Amino acid sequence: MTQERAENQNDLGPGVPTPPIPLAGSAAHATSKRRGSRVGITEAVLRDLRSSCPDVTEDPEVIGESSRDWWPLAMTWALHGQVGSRAAAVARPTSAQEVAELLAVCNKWGLPVTAAGGRSGVLGASVPVFGGILLDMCGLTGITEVDDTSLTVDVLPGTFGDRFEDELRTQHSLTCGHWPQSMNLSTVGGWIACRGAGQMSTRYGKIEDMVQGLDVALADGRILSTGGYPRAATGPDLTQLFVGSEGTLGVITSARLRVHPNPPEDRRSAWSLASFEDGLEMCRRILRRGATPAVLRLYDSIESERNYHLGDGRCVVLVLDEGDPAIIDGVMNVVADEARAANASPLDAALLDVWLAKRNDVAALEQLISRGLLVDTLEVSGRWSVLSGV
Repeated sequence: MTQERAENQNDLGPGVPTPPIPLAGSAAHATSKRRGSRVGITEAVLRDLRSSCPDVTEDPEVIGESSRDWWPLAMTWALHGQVGSRAAAVARPTSAQEVAELLAVCNKWGLPVTAAGGRSGVLGASVPVFGGILLDMCGLTGITEVDDTSLTVDVLPGTFGDRFEDELRTQHSLTCGHWPQSMNLSTVGGWIACRGAGQMSTRYGKIEDMVQGLDVALADGRILSTGGYPRAATGPDLTQLFVGSEGTLGVITSARLRVHPNPPEDRRSAWSLASFEDGLEMCRRILRRGATPAVLRLYDSIESERNYHLGDGRCVVLVLDEGDPAIIDGVMNVVADEARAANASPLDAALLDVWLAKRNDVAALEQLISRGLLVDTLEVSGRWSVLSGV
């Protein structure tokens, strides 16, 4: 077990959705910010829904809390006792069959369905804009099969990320390698539905690189199984059609993911460079040579000072790799070569400890929003040839 793994072993979250910020008043009395019409349900519809999924509730407290996520703008609304939009009811299935039957009922009655997991998204995708049913998938949880020989694992979509990784590590000596900032807040199904990236994606890939197959419940109640094999010679790839579809094409009820042996060792280094452009070039050359350290993070001078307090106006690059010593030693040799070529100055590798200690800390978001500040992030993707001008 690497030091990084040991540091996180006892930091498990609650395994249920975490509210982003308290709602003024109560969730039961929270009003909808959206003023348009929303679809409600009748007693006849409710009876039909409960025939397929016994746990369908109209409890106003549950509805109010379940009708929001970590969207920063909606967090400002919460200060005034508002959510984006309220669902008519919340359904909490515990099996793929319940999900499929529930969707068939909703399809019959023309009810909108919003699928949700940990509700850790920051774009409002979990908000039931048109009312109807909020489909809480957290009841489908756990690892159902591990194939250590093939390095695959079958997992249910409501499994929270930190618990998934912890069970893989402690019970099977494996790792998924997907480590988003929302690790304690998000579910495996959410990772796939939102096509997520992790902090170690340079080594392990993004979630679409890990998904080998899916079981998906369609709107009419059919369950479709896609992929499941290491590679295919035919197309289109239906698995990738559902990855990133955010519940619009179907609801993920199980996933087969590629996993890796738990890394026995890690290596770390930190560097400072005169400019952000120098840092970009160093990172580009490292990757161009085929080295893929798990963590390769470049900070501009402002963020370098804010996070690491060096006081010299330079830019910081953090590097961490983990795995077989023979491989990661080679990677770190490439990193050191390119750092020297970029005239980078070595820093104390303990800066990685600073980053690891706070990389999943989202407490500042609530603190700033409670003071009346709107805080958000913007992700930019571009070719290497244009990045310096972005």
